[in-house]
Amino acid sequence: MTSISEFSSIFFSSKVMKRAIKVAIIVGTILAFINHGDTIMAGALTSVCWTKMALSTLVPYIVASTTATLGVIEARQNA
Repeated sequence: MTSISEFSSIFFSSKVMKRAIKVAIIVGTILAFINHGDTIMAGALTSVCWTKMALSTLVPYIVASTTATLGVIEARQNA
């Protein structure tokens, strides 16, 4: 079983973070346009919309980071 400190050190490593940021920007932008495209195009964004768009970027970041971390852990266990 993997410790929290090992998981955290991989999760917050620069390699994992750089890749997750790239994924989050791409996927978050797509999600923002899917969910708020009409509001974006109308230029009528509210603080609530901005918050939702930020969360739409945060979710793919967490998913990408977690997936990468679990992949590293699995590779280490199988080595």
